[in-house]
Amino acid sequence: MTTSNDRLDRIEALVEKSAAAIDRNAAAIDKNAAAVDKLTDEIGRFNERLDTYETGMRWVVQLAFALLISATVALIINAAAFLVKLLLPG
Repeated sequence: MTTSNDRLDRIEALVEKSAAAIDRNAAAIDKNAAAVDKLTDEIGRFNERLDTYETGMRWVVQLAFALLISATVALIINAAAFLVKLLLPG
C-alpha cells in the first residue's frame, strides 16, 4: 500500500504543480490581453494622427500648386502686356 500512497502523493504533487503553472499562464494571458488592448488603442490614436498629418500635407501641396499657378498666370499676363506695349506703336 505504501507504493500506492507514494504514487498518489506524486500524482497529487504533479497536479498541484500543474495547477500552479496553469494559474501563472492564466495571469500571463491576462497581462498579454491587457497589453494588446493598450496597443490597439495606441494604434488607433496613431492612425488618427496620421490621418490628420496626411490631410494637412494635402492642403499644403494644394496651396503650393495654387501659388505656382498664380505666379505662372501673373508672369504670362505681364509678358503679354510687355509684348503688347512692344509691338504696338504708341
